[in-house]
Amino acid sequence: MGEKQHSNLKLITASHIDLLASVVGSKEAAVKSMVYSYKHGFSGFAAMLSVDQAKMIAELPGVVHVTRNQLHSLQTTRSWDYLGLSTHSPSNLLHKAKNGDGIIIGFFDSGISLSQSQ
Repeated sequence: MGEKQHSNLKLITASHIDLLASVVGSKEAAVKSMVYSYKHGFSGFAAMLSVDQAKMIAELPGVVHVTRNQLHSLQTTRSWDYLGLSTHSPSNLLHKAKNGDGIIIGFFDSGISLSQSQ
């Protein structure tokens, strides 16, 4: 898990199911317990597991990290208002910046380099 070993998305998901099946007992049970297969930026999966099953997976070769899912509360469904950028207020930053008119925002994603993060 972690760095993708190849770019065949079906094989990546199949490898997740195989690894999970080795702990839950069968491919059918693995498919039922898998919530999501991460296969684009890195290789990993989310699954419904018992504490003991999670510990077993954590000890398998090639597994980088196992973590418990966390429940987060929704802060807002109105991001503009939450950030103080309501279009209804003539004195806020959004109004002063002419609603972003003439501003260009660039984003360059250089990816994840595991060798540089260690």
